[in-house]
Order: sequence, then C-alpha cells, then structure tokens
Amino acid sequence: MEYFKDLKIDINSEAIIVESKKTLKILSSAPFNGGFKFSTKIINLHVPKEFYDNPFELLKIKENLLKDSVCLMTGADVTKASIVEGIGNNIKVLAIVTAGTSNTTSITDGKHFFKIGTINIIVIVNRDLTEGCMVNAISTITEAKCKALSSLDLRSKISREQATGTSSDAIILASLGEGSPLEYAGSATELGWIIASCVEKAVKEAIICHDGLLSNRSLLNRLKERGILLEDLISTAMEIYVPHPKYPQAKELFKKLLLEVLEDVNVASLVMAALRINEDGEKGLIPNLSAEDFKRDPICLVADEILGISISMYIAGYNGLFEFYRFDRNKPGILKKLPPFVDDAIGGLLAGVSSKMYSLMTRG
Repeated sequence: MEYFKDLKIDINSEAIIVESKKTLKILSSAPFNGGFKFSTKIINLHVPKEFYDNPFELLKIKENLLKDSVCLMTGADVTKASIVEGIGNNIKVLAIVTAGTSNTTSITDGKHFFKIGTINIIVIVNRDLTEGCMVNAISTITEAKCKALSSLDLRSKISREQATGTSSDAIILASLGEGSPLEYAGSATELGWIIASCVEKAVKEAIICHDGLLSNRSLLNRLKERGILLEDLISTAMEIYVPHPKYPQAKELFKKLLLEVLEDVNVASLVMAALRINEDGEKGLIPNLSAEDFKRDPICLVADEILGISISMYIAGYNGLFEFYRFDRNKPGILKKLPPFVDDAIGGLLAGVSSKMYSLMTRG
C-alpha cells in the first residue's frame, strides 16, 4: 500500500513493515532502537504465544528482518490494524494502530505483573518537524489515545477504573522532512488537530476490529468489566430466595428473566447512570458532597435509593418496590461489597427480576 510518495507499507501475519526511500527522522518508545533515530524502516512485529515470556528472544531470530529498523512488538493480530489518513494545508498524516486490550490499565494502577496486550501507534508526518515539535506530537498522540479509550469506556483490568492504555503501549512518530520545519503540534495547531483526529479514529477502529469492543456493547459486559459477574448476580438473589415447592429450578428461571431484563435499554440506562454517578462521587464531583463523605454513604444521600427503587419498579411495579426493600435491608451477596449507587442500582435490578420470578411462580 502506498499513502506517501516513496513510502511503502506491507502488512502480513508476521509484521507491519513501513519502508521509506528517504531517511525518516524518528522519535519513539520502541523496545528495539527506540529514542531519537534516523532510519528507513519501521516495523510492528507480531509476538507469537511461544515468545510471550521472553519476546526479546524473537528479536534475535528476526535479526535480518529488523536490522537498522525501529521496531515495536505486539501480541495483537497485526492484520487487524487500522490505518487512517489525514490531510491539511500542506500537511499529511498517517496513523497506523494495532490494539490488543487484554492488558488495559489506568496510569496510576501501579506496578503489576506484565502481560502481553499492547496498543502500538505509528504516526507518519510528511513535514519536517523540530525536536520540540516531535515531543509535543507525542503528547498529542497520547491524549488522543486516552480519548479513544474513554469514548469506548474501556476499564482497567487491575483497578476497574477508566483505562488510559495498557502497561506496554508504544509510540513511533516519524517525519519525512518535507518543507519548512513545524515547531508545534498541540491542540491549537493544524498539525496537532490532524494527528489527534487520525489517532483517535485509528485507535477506536483497531480496538473494535481486534476485540469487538463496541461502544454500545451489552450491559452484562459493562458490568463484567467492572468486576460484577452474571454468576455473582444470580448467587446474590438466590441467597435470600424463599423456596417455592413447585419450582425446584428457580435459579434457572431467575437467570432467564435476568438476561431478558439486562437487554432492556431503559434498565441499561438507569444502571449505567448509577455507575457514572458513583464514579463522580468517588472523585468528589457531586456538588456539596466530598469524596470522603460519599464513601461513607451518608444518611442525607437518598438519591441512590431513589434510583434503585426506580429500577425495581420499572421492572416489576409495586411488587418490585417491596422486593427492593427486602434486598436493601438484607444486603445479600455482592451488595455488601458494592459502593453507594451501585449497590442500590444492582439491588433494584435483582429485586425487580426476583419479583417477576415470584409472580410467574404464583401464576403457574
């Protein structure tokens, strides 16, 4: 594929290889020949599973391929890369992104066991860039990546907070050196805007293509990403289930009804609202309520119960309301561990489904 004159891009199952007839000025965090370099070759190398424990062994095997190149490594399928082109006033930008999100983290998660799962970003600009401009562009690329992850609501596998990347992300910025040198690449510049637009789009496309993480994915998946599993929901409801002699398979019935309710866009909207409010509360962003007070779930805070009641009544009417009081009073299973707003939203969800289950049993 040719996007720039004198620049060739080859993508196969082994690697993405960018070769230029002109020497590229490159700034990168690449594990192989990273830093500030001049080269005619950029590679994003796929790391097979057998090399996960020691990916640098693969570099020795691929020595001829990698010679004199700036090389990234990834466990992601490089054939599912996203390539986005942006054009402005004598400015042309190309973003090439591969994304594996099995290792998503928040930047403040702290040190943890390294896993393969990487977002690799290659940005190529036709114009000459000063060294300061290149550093500025790296910042712009990183901000655009974070915005893309936020727009897909990716969560850290460690803390369940909003993900900012993976623990092994890498960036390559390359300049073809055309025209007078550009000095800035922040959001107020045309170059910065084009880079950011290309990177944001390419990161989102790569994640969706590789991992199927659509922005409107199911509520069940969104809960799972926050550590709330289907099995936890079912076992929590069954903890205070009052047995019905004619329904020994109550657990299966509850699961069936729960899965149906989770597909309801109104239920999903209310539960997601609770999750969002809870995140604001933990950050101290609820007006007149500090983060410390929020975590103590003060008596004055009743909006979480109102939201839980709304969910239970939407699902099962007044019967759901009375069942919500039972769940809220007993706090079975995971409800004991969940923070304000989340415990009541999940309690309302389970209470509504439980009430529907009892109604079906009674009619049966």
